Amino acid sequence: MQRVPKRWLVLAAAGLTLLTVAAVRSGPSHHGGGSGAGIRAGTGGPTPPQPQQASAVARQEFGLLAGGGWAQAWELWTADAQHAVPRAEFVHVNTACRPAVGVPYVIDSSTPTDPATVRIVWHRAGATGSSSLLFQSGRWRFAPDARTMSDYRLGADRLIRSRRSAGSCH
Repeated sequence: MQRVPKRWLVLAAAGLTLLTVAAVRSGPSHHGGGSGAGIRAGTGGPTPPQPQQASAVARQEFGLLAGGGWAQAWELWTADAQHAVPRAEFVHVNTACRPAVGVPYVIDSSTPTDPATVRIVWHRAGATGSSSLLFQSGRWRFAPDARTMSDYRLGADRLIRSRRSAGSCH
């Protein structure tokens, strides 16, 4: 197998991140009808969740993960996930045992399961998985899957050792 130069992986990851940010910014407005933030024109109520915005947040999350933006990816997590896995721990684990950077995640499907939840099915290289996005406090937030949360319950040092012994550090 031919080895790809690191600078090309970094450039690919940066490009993917820029495309993701552009997609999020060019998506539908977060504000209804030009009125105040989060208020629908004429109703005075909050803007309802838009499933396509959840997909944009998923693309942003996956772009950051593929590009090594650990702290920024953590910022998109749900409050429960952030509480369970502190940012410093997430960054430390992924810096000490870096996943493959520059390998994009591909979203295979995006399905609303209720008005405030969207299920994303994805693949990346030989791995497949699914994740959820939850509408919380007026924003779509990424909910890491159960396996990810379980892995972090091991603690940073044990998780790093486990990943290293499995050969998943790059």
